[in-house]
Amino acid sequence: MLREGMELTLKKVVTPADTAAKVASGALEVFSTPMMIAFMENTAFELAQRELSVGETTVGISVNIRHMRANLIGDELQCNAVLTKIEGKKLHYTVEVTFSGEVVGSGDHVRFIVDEKKFLENIKK
Repeated sequence: MLREGMELTLKKVVTPADTAAKVASGALEVFSTPMMIAFMENTAFELAQRELSVGETTVGISVNIRHMRANLIGDELQCNAVLTKIEGKKLHYTVEVTFSGEVVGSGDHVRFIVDEKKFLENIKK
């Protein structure tokens, strides 16, 4: 059961596929902002998914993120997501990525609980 205050921390090592040069968000071989946001979204997704019924999932509907520190290939990052507010099917999170105790990025993320089949059917209409 989802409840406010729940949190999850995941780890990842920056790979060449995660760099700004690889995902076309810049020219440097550093951890890209799009991949940091994906890491944050995945952490929030995993937090909720563990508590949802079969056939339910969440979709991201909003991100408000700051990327404050560069990271190199091989750096091990941690992302912590905290479920701060539940409004019906709308889930609000704070998310933070750190490296060796320093904040790499932080912000707010919102996800919405959906029925997988109904969601996909509605897209096809």
